[in-house]
Amino acid sequence: MTRRLYFEDAFLRAFASSVTARREDAAGAWLGLEATAFYPEGGGQPWDTGTLSGPGGACRVTEVRLDGDGVIWHRAEAAPGARLPETGEAVEGRIDWERRFDHMQQHTGEHILANCVHRLAGGFIHGLHIGSEVSSIDVTLPGGETRLPEETLDEIEALANRRLAEDGDVVCRIPKPGELAALPLRKDPTVKESVRVCAVGDYEMVACGGTHLRSAAQVGLIKILSAQPARGKMRVFFLCGLRAARYFQACHRSLSRVGAMLNAGVEQAPERLAALQAQMGEARRGLAALRGRLAEALAPGLTETAGPLPDGGLLVSHRLDGEESDLMEHLAQALIARPGIVALLTAPSADGEACLFARSQNRGEDMRELLKQAGARGGGRPDWARGVASAADLDAAAAAVLSGGG
Repeated sequence: MTRRLYFEDAFLRAFASSVTARREDAAGAWLGLEATAFYPEGGGQPWDTGTLSGPGGACRVTEVRLDGDGVIWHRAEAAPGARLPETGEAVEGRIDWERRFDHMQQHTGEHILANCVHRLAGGFIHGLHIGSEVSSIDVTLPGGETRLPEETLDEIEALANRRLAEDGDVVCRIPKPGELAALPLRKDPTVKESVRVCAVGDYEMVACGGTHLRSAAQVGLIKILSAQPARGKMRVFFLCGLRAARYFQACHRSLSRVGAMLNAGVEQAPERLAALQAQMGEARRGLAALRGRLAEALAPGLTETAGPLPDGGLLVSHRLDGEESDLMEHLAQALIARPGIVALLTAPSADGEACLFARSQNRGEDMRELLKQAGARGGGRPDWARGVASAADLDAAAAAVLSGGG
């Protein structure tokens, strides 16, 4: 069994130990140590990384696991020119502290956030997942609800940050026999023996085997990003500590840039942007109306030069230039508003040749089949189909219509 130095001092960054076992599997070489400050993955908290240095040089610790016998295994990769330590050799370990401290901020912050969710919404927290960028908890809410009002989430976040300002001590310990049952735990432990309890101030207490900070204020900041339904529960995404600070930096920088572009202050930017979007909507509607009128003006000229069909209808085959490509849909609508029209329109696009084949309602050709005959990728309805081809064979489609195909 490995002595867990991270339980004795979660702020221990370097330590001395010795190799007690060594094994290999498909993942690589694993070292068991007499004592370690490396935290193994567990309880939603990722493992620590760092280095082990021995007589043969330094090696990189890339993964840490705890087995059923209480042995903590370290997957190790030797540095170039070095060898892995052998059983019985002394080693010096060093934790990647930035990673460890980040995990402790997320984990301690989760205790406080979970307590606030429990107090203000009656939520039961099922677990923690500390991702590389964002952390999350799953919550069972009363009555099977999977959402909380935005105002309630704001209250939870505000209370959590007030708890940080109170700076309660974080105390982790294994209670004496018979003491555990009397403790006001937020939820029942998932293990039966050697239950380790983590308390924050005088308001939060829960069984937990992770690493934690010394006081609530060291969390720094808690920010709820979102909350959404997930498998019958509510999943809350959040950031703590330096992650939250970097998030606010990025948000403020982006919003400041948006404000500068809109010639508005940060507070006025959303209102100014909404007004601009409204103006753009009006402009788009006006532009669409102009395109419709232009298409209606162009349609008679195209029908005058259209080719006759055997049944007396007209075949309009036309390629728009780049500046006219936005007119394609309006022009097709204007053409097929007349009876007896088959319109085969193309225009240049970034992906190749854009095609729009349409017909009047009194005709029976299938425009989707014509797209295939033109070598285009796409689809639509029998009377209206769009696609893209590297070089649309408009002549082949026109010939198919003239011959009665399609």
